[in-house]
Amino acid sequence: MTIAQPMPIEPARTAHLFEPIVENRGSTLATGPLRVVAFNAQGGGRFDGILRCFAREPLRSAAVILLSEMDHGTQRVGGRKVASELADALAMSCAYVPEFGLIRTDGTMRSFLGNAILSRAPLEDVVAIPLPRVSARYPHMPRSLGRVKREGGQVALVATTTVRGKPVHVSVAHLDSRAHPSGRDLQMAAMLAAFPSDRPAIFGGDLNTTTVELLNPSSARIVLRDMLLNSKRFRYPQDREPLIARLREAGFETRGANAEGRATFTFGRAIPPWMRPKLDWIALRGLEPVAGSAMVIPARPGFFASRVSDHDFIVVDVAI
Repeated sequence: MTIAQPMPIEPARTAHLFEPIVENRGSTLATGPLRVVAFNAQGGGRFDGILRCFAREPLRSAAVILLSEMDHGTQRVGGRKVASELADALAMSCAYVPEFGLIRTDGTMRSFLGNAILSRAPLEDVVAIPLPRVSARYPHMPRSLGRVKREGGQVALVATTTVRGKPVHVSVAHLDSRAHPSGRDLQMAAMLAAFPSDRPAIFGGDLNTTTVELLNPSSARIVLRDMLLNSKRFRYPQDREPLIARLREAGFETRGANAEGRATFTFGRAIPPWMRPKLDWIALRGLEPVAGSAMVIPARPGFFASRVSDHDFIVVDVAI
């Protein structure tokens, strides 16, 4: 079945409003496979808990961390520059790009929402690829951010790192959570059109593969019905999210790099795993995952501890 492509609500800008912020440190790469982690940090407000998660294996051995929904100076994280402070604590290099600047009631812009790449090898050639707006409105601003308005747009962040003498592109994106699957596919097409094609690549992030369009409360009721009657679609969204096929056509492979059928988003422990959706993905181009290494790690530092995000960590080892 061919899904009609929507027109973007707004075209992607030729240049993003905000420049990436890069902080490089000396390489601390270990020998063996490259461990890649992708994680939607839900702002990063539970910073200490996130650090405790990264103090334990398998996350402690992460060499590349792809982070979406990272706050920089916002009220809800107590003014922390979350990506930068996390990189500093882990002794990793960091590239951060604001997607949205938050405008206070006095007209000033002092805080941002964005995405980041952390790496145990320095990051070079860092660029932001603007993505088209494909839904009529973004989700409401959380009250925890205070009385602010947003300015900006979604972007993919791309950088190059060198792993044992081999240059590798690394990239993260956070796609639209409300759009129809064909809208997210349009965003993926825009990213891939500008994505470097000359080297092996690692891409990941919160791709919001909900398989549905979320416009209003009635949409949520339909999703709840389908979660009860056809929950498998949310854990195996590939056939209903054309962006996965588009990645494959561009040489990226998700098979083997992701735990098959494992959900990555939870509304709460009361929701059983078989009803939860798979929203977060890692894709590889010109690289092979280590067989059986793909995992989903609960976003809490211990079984009885509180969650640090509504998304889980996803992990895979890459042979390189």
